Amino acid sequence: MINNVKTIDDILWVLISAILVFIMQAGFMALETGLSRAKNSINVAIKNITDFIFSVAAFWLIGYGIMFGKSFHGVLGFTDFFTSFEDDTWKAAFFVFQAVFVGTAATIDSGVVAERAKFSTYLIMSFVTSAIIYPVFGHWAWGGLFYEDQAGWLQKLGFLDFAGSSVVHSIGGWVGLAGAIVIGPRNGRFAADGTPQKIPGHNIVFAYLGTFILFFGWFGFNAGSTLEADFAVAHIILNTMISASFGGITAMFLSMFLGKSKLPEPEMIINGIIAGLVGITAGCAYVKTPAALVIGVGSGMAVYYGTLFLEKKGVDDVVSAVPVHAFSGVWGTLATGLFLKESFLKEFGITRIEALAVQGVGVLVCFVWGFGLSWLIMKAIKKHIPIRVSLEHEKMGLNISEHGSSSSILELSESMRKIIETTKIGKVHKLESEIGTEIGDLTNCFNIMVDRLKEKEEIAEKALESLKYLSITDGLTKVFNKKYISEYLEDELKRSARYGRKTSIILFDIDFFKSVNDSYGHQMGDLVLIRCAETIKNSLRDSDLIGRYGGEEFLLILPETELTSAYHLADRLREEISLLKWEFDTKRIITISGGVVENVGEKASKMIGRADELLYVAKDKGRNRIEK
Repeated sequence: MINNVKTIDDILWVLISAILVFIMQAGFMALETGLSRAKNSINVAIKNITDFIFSVAAFWLIGYGIMFGKSFHGVLGFTDFFTSFEDDTWKAAFFVFQAVFVGTAATIDSGVVAERAKFSTYLIMSFVTSAIIYPVFGHWAWGGLFYEDQAGWLQKLGFLDFAGSSVVHSIGGWVGLAGAIVIGPRNGRFAADGTPQKIPGHNIVFAYLGTFILFFGWFGFNAGSTLEADFAVAHIILNTMISASFGGITAMFLSMFLGKSKLPEPEMIINGIIAGLVGITAGCAYVKTPAALVIGVGSGMAVYYGTLFLEKKGVDDVVSAVPVHAFSGVWGTLATGLFLKESFLKEFGITRIEALAVQGVGVLVCFVWGFGLSWLIMKAIKKHIPIRVSLEHEKMGLNISEHGSSSSILELSESMRKIIETTKIGKVHKLESEIGTEIGDLTNCFNIMVDRLKEKEEIAEKALESLKYLSITDGLTKVFNKKYISEYLEDELKRSARYGRKTSIILFDIDFFKSVNDSYGHQMGDLVLIRCAETIKNSLRDSDLIGRYGGEEFLLILPETELTSAYHLADRLREEISLLKWEFDTKRIITISGGVVENVGEKASKMIGRADELLYVAKDKGRNRIEK
C-alpha cells in the first residue's frame, strides 16, 4: 500500500521522476522522426509536442478527476476536475507525475499512424485518449493511488500493474491499432498481392538517440511509480535495465537467424529494447531479477513475431508501436502474475493461479475498452470528416501539406524528384544552401548540377527549335515547305468541315520564270522567288499561310475566307508583284498567274488539283491574271 503521508524527499523524488518521464517525450519524438521519412519529420515533431500539451490540458480538465477522483462504485471518479493544487503540495506533485504518464499514453499512437493521418484527426484522438480512454481504465486499475479507499474495480480484484504495462502502454497501443486499421496503410506499404514493402526511415541514428533517451527516462517511469523515495527503487531500476537489455538481445538474434537479411536489423534492436522496457513496467517492483530476464526475452519475441503478424494482416505500423507497447504490455502484465514473488502472494492473500487469472481479466478488459472504444470513435469521425490526407498530399509529405513547412533535405529530395519526373530542368529551382553542413555541401553540388543541366537544356532546345524550323521551312524562301503546307491544309479542311466554315486557297506560279534563270542566272532567279514570297507573306493576315509548293509555285491557305474575298486578295497580290523593281533589269516586269478555289468538302489534294487547273487556264489566257 502506498503511503499518502509524504516527506519532502518523497515529493522531490516523484518530481525528479516526472522530469525523467517528461524527457521521454523527446525520446519518442526522435525515435518516430528517425523511423519516418524526411518529408514527414516536421509533422512528427509537431505531433509529439502538441499531443503532450493537449493531453495535459485534457487530463487537468477531465481525465484526472475521472482517474483519481473519489470513485463511483469503482467505475469512475467524480471529483477533482480542473483542480487547484495550492493547498496540497503532494497532490500537485502527484498530478505532475500522472500528467507526464498520460502524455506517454497519448503519444504512442502517433508512431502507428504516422505519414498519412491528418493532423486534426490525431489531435482529436489525443484529446479523447487523455480525457476518457486512458483515465477510465486507469481508474479501474489505479483509482486508489491517491485516495486509498477509492480503488477501482480491477484494483479491488487484485489486478497488478505497477507502472503501467497495460494502463499506459497497452492502452496507447490499442488506440494506435484501431487508428491503423480505420485509416489504412501508407501508399506503397503493401504490394497489390499484399506483400509488405519496407519503407525505411530517413535517420536511424536519430532513432537510436531516441531509444537512449527513452531508456534513461524509463528509470524515472518505473522507479518513480513507488511514489516515495524508498529502498525498492534500486531493485526496480535493476529489473528495468535487465529486461530492456535482454529484450534487445532477443530481438536482435531473432532478426539475425530468422529475418530475411540474416543480419541484425537496426529497427528490431530498437524495438526489442523498448519492448523489454514495456514488458517489465507492470512487474518491475513485484518480480525477481531472473524473472525480469525472462520478461525481457518474452518481450523481444513478442515484438518480433508481433511485427510479422501485423504485416501479414496488412496493418501498417510505422514504428512497430503496437507490438512494442500493446503486445509486450500484454505479456508483461500476464508475466507479473506468473512470476510474482512469494512474499507478495502472501501479502495479497492470493494463489499464483488466482493472480494470473486476474491479470488475464485486466489484459482482456484493457483490449476491449482501449481498442473497442477508439475503433468506434474513429469510425464515427471518418463518417463526417476526412481522417487521412489525400494521396497527393501523402506523396508530397505532411511537412508541407499539413504545416506548410519544409527542410533542407526535403527540398533537395523534392527538387531531385522533379528532375526525374519532368522533362524541363528549367522548372527546377536552385536551393539556398546551409554553410558548413553536409546537407549544405550536397545542396551546392546540386545547384552546380542544375546550372549545367540548364545550360545543356538551353542548347538542346535551341537545336530542337532549329531542327523543327528546318523540317517545315523551305530553305531558300523561308516560307513553309510543300510537306508542311499540304498537311496543314488537310487539317484546316477538317476543321472547316467540323464547324461549317469556308476555306479558300490560292495556287500561283511566276510567269516565264525559266527565262529569268536563262537570261540572268540562277542567283537572280532565286532573288525573284525570295522577293515574291516576302511580298506576299507581308500582305497576309496572321491566320493565313504561304508555302512553296513547287519550283516557282506557291500555295496560300486562307482560313474562314470565301471565294470572292480570296479572289480579290489574289488579284491585289498579282498587282503588287507586277509593280516590283528588279536591280538586275529595271525594265523587267515579273508577273504571276493563279487559280483560286473554295472548299466544297473534298480532300486537300482534290482542292489543290482544282486550283491547279484554274492556274493553267490563267496561263492559257495570256498570264498575269487570276482565275476562279
